[in-house]
Amino acid sequence: MKIFLSSAVNKIDAKGRISIPASFRTVLEFQGYPGVYLFPSFTSKSIDGGGLELINQISESVERMQLFAEETDALSTSLFADTYNLSYDQDGRISLPESLMEHANLKNKAVFVGQGRKFQVWNPNDFEEFKEKAKVKALEHRNLIGPVGLNKVKFEEID
Repeated sequence: MKIFLSSAVNKIDAKGRISIPASFRTVLEFQGYPGVYLFPSFTSKSIDGGGLELINQISESVERMQLFAEETDALSTSLFADTYNLSYDQDGRISLPESLMEHANLKNKAVFVGQGRKFQVWNPNDFEEFKEKAKVKALEHRNLIGPVGLNKVKFEEID
């Protein structure tokens, strides 16, 4: 399995276009789709993104819920109504929808942050603040990392 790793800061041009990092595009294309799914994060002022594996995982999770429950409708609407399916051009650029730019407070630059099966897009200043808090929280909960998960994920080199 190829996963999203590392982080990269890219410029946003006047038309709202930004390049997806080459290593992220490699993961997306490995999953069989030369595009990206983006949606507002539920937990932060960032954008969540990924490929077919992420959108299929989300869809399968919703399908396991009760079909006609209000909670299912609320969750599926929140997830899918604001999800954008974007293709990138030959230079790896996408046009960020205005609603996503507003949600993540993006102006001239954005940082792409790998998170394994998904990635996030942040305002660089907001990400630095989040990253400091995340380090503290990760240290507090490091005991949650155990041998069970180690056998499930196999890392591959990304060219």
